[in-house]
Amino acid sequence: MLGKFSTLLRDRVPGGRRIARLPRQLTDKSPFEGDVQPTRVRILRPRSDRSSLPFPHPWNYHEPLRILDSYFADADAESGTGRHNRYLEVPGFAPVLVTRDPRIMRAIATETGDKPGQFDRDTMPSGGIARATGKDTLLYANGPTWKRQKKLSTPPFARATLFQPEQFHEFEETFRATVRQRLDVMRKRLEASAAGGNGSLRVELEQEIKAVMLEMLVNNFFGAEIPYAQISDRYVPALQRVIDHIVRDTVINKLGIPLRRLPSFNRSIAQAKDAYAGFEELTDRVLATRKPGKGLWRQFKSDAPDEALRSNINVLVAGALEATTSYAS
Repeated sequence: MLGKFSTLLRDRVPGGRRIARLPRQLTDKSPFEGDVQPTRVRILRPRSDRSSLPFPHPWNYHEPLRILDSYFADADAESGTGRHNRYLEVPGFAPVLVTRDPRIMRAIATETGDKPGQFDRDTMPSGGIARATGKDTLLYANGPTWKRQKKLSTPPFARATLFQPEQFHEFEETFRATVRQRLDVMRKRLEASAAGGNGSLRVELEQEIKAVMLEMLVNNFFGAEIPYAQISDRYVPALQRVIDHIVRDTVINKLGIPLRRLPSFNRSIAQAKDAYAGFEELTDRVLATRKPGKGLWRQFKSDAPDEALRSNINVLVAGALEATTSYAS
């Protein structure tokens, strides 16, 4: 099915290839051949009902679903494979394909791996994450490195490991105790509010979920013993600021300058550096539980030094917090 489509996806050579592409791009000829023919997404389309430009920029990068939707804003008017496969092309740059066709997703996934001639996973969207956490991670590594990391990290997350009554019991007890404590706090605030003549109270649920999720991750999964107050008041705000910086850095920082090299000439950068210090402190506390074999560390069979694991722990702590909280919220 992929045909020359595969050749195009593997075309990542810069320089001369970019110049060679220009004549075709300027004549508006499709770069795709073979059975699958995607249709082109125009950068500017005044009469379109899309609510965003089809690429991230400083004013829309916080809304990735809107960017994704912009690819398919007028796609229902297309026929054949072009309805579910769309591409954006800017002269001088490689085309970007976005598909919602399960057949194409399956074909590309099958052709992705560390064997000769297979696709590498695209690490470009993870560039900002890699600058913040380190590049040697499951999110960023490719080929044999990624495969080895995946094999080592599988046992702690396996069904046979997590789907056990005693494991669920620990998570349940932590969740129950924390939620009971937070409900008591809310009850006292409601009583104080009612005494002042106001019988209602607005609670920012997402912040509450973040604290509970991070508590279960670091204390139950990794076996740390961090008080809820520290998690809620120190580590959750620090991680949120780090995540916000990662998203902004991925879109804006095209030079790839690490945060530590930026001078603290304004309050925002100084706050970001302090947040990263809290992030690394939390990682230290998680790694400290590895040697005594606490939590699910006892399922991790590797002689790799702690520093070799730091980048992946960073990704897990920040990524699990953001993704799980967004889903739960």
